[in-house]
Amino acid sequence: MKVRFLLPFLVLLASCSTEKTQSEGPADQITVSLDTVLVDSGDEFLFLKDNLFMAELSPDKSYLINFNRQDVGAERIDLNNLKLDQIIPLEKDGPNGIPQYVSSFLITPEENIFIWNYRFYKIFDQQGQLVEDLELEKLAPELLESSEIYPSKFFQDPKNPSRLVGLFIKWEENSYFMLDFDLESGEYTEIPIPGLDKTSDYRVDIVYDGNMAGSYGPGVYSLLAGNKILISSNTFNEVQMLEMGADSLSVKSWDTPLLGAKRAYLPPKQADGKTGEIEEVVKKADSDFTYGPFTWDSENNRFYRFSYKSYFEEEKDEYGRYIATRSDVFLSVFDEDLELIAEALIPELTQKPKKHFVKDGKIWIYENMDDELAFVRVEVAF
Repeated sequence: MKVRFLLPFLVLLASCSTEKTQSEGPADQITVSLDTVLVDSGDEFLFLKDNLFMAELSPDKSYLINFNRQDVGAERIDLNNLKLDQIIPLEKDGPNGIPQYVSSFLITPEENIFIWNYRFYKIFDQQGQLVEDLELEKLAPELLESSEIYPSKFFQDPKNPSRLVGLFIKWEENSYFMLDFDLESGEYTEIPIPGLDKTSDYRVDIVYDGNMAGSYGPGVYSLLAGNKILISSNTFNEVQMLEMGADSLSVKSWDTPLLGAKRAYLPPKQADGKTGEIEEVVKKADSDFTYGPFTWDSENNRFYRFSYKSYFEEEKDEYGRYIATRSDVFLSVFDEDLELIAEALIPELTQKPKKHFVKDGKIWIYENMDDELAFVRVEVAF
């Protein structure tokens, strides 16, 4: 199974306020109960090759849409009844055509699908018909007409559907910025995110025969929870927050007994992709702490975040990557103001969590069970 990883880089947000919390609370405050549910796909074979990497929840969390980039289609999964609801037809060409490789998508409150990529910002209904071309590249041509700036994520203001906030990556500078669009007026505000110098220590340039062939570095996650956009990195125990309507960001960080403040392992600046050197770097990085994405529990007004560190022997997969034998998985629980409530090792989980989200007060973790779609549901108690 070939798994594709997106490895962008986190940068610090300028004009930010910073709050740091030293946590010394008990480490065994959390108890969990787990159950596993299987999705009935009928006679269809669901696209699980990407481990739900390109999958998004509906606003009411009643269903999930899984994008199939291989066949350019999408699968609507009914999460209430745990079954495949429908196959959404998408076209490669013509007036309703979409690219095979897209950056991501979101499901709007009107249950349309907003799909984006370079110079592609279109909304479709769930029959695959074009509803609207937002043409954001025409609203901000000096920024979005080129392929040097990548549209990573978009968030729709829950109180104002005409407001769209996008997170973008400048590849050449390895930096981020946001664009806050008013779709009614056609105007936008640029919110600069000009640097987190410390994250450059975790970036590795990959070379083949002396030539640059890409890079490996910290992953970045983003989440809309209420009226806050959260941005976090897998290498630092912190989060950046943008309030909808604000033009500056705040930073909250932690240094806890279990997880510390940051990943300790600092890789070399350059690694050879031909000799297996980069695989050694990735192994050492994954053997240290990886801080996962935040998820929001709207029923209990909590944030959850898994973190993990993995253990390896000498076995490799067909692509030369080391295979983890097990992982220590930690769960951090925060209140709605991102104050740490509890943090603990979860011995019931022994592999790093794949795609996950919160529904009905439980954390749903994707699991492939003999090529069938399943979820391990984690209920958290104190």
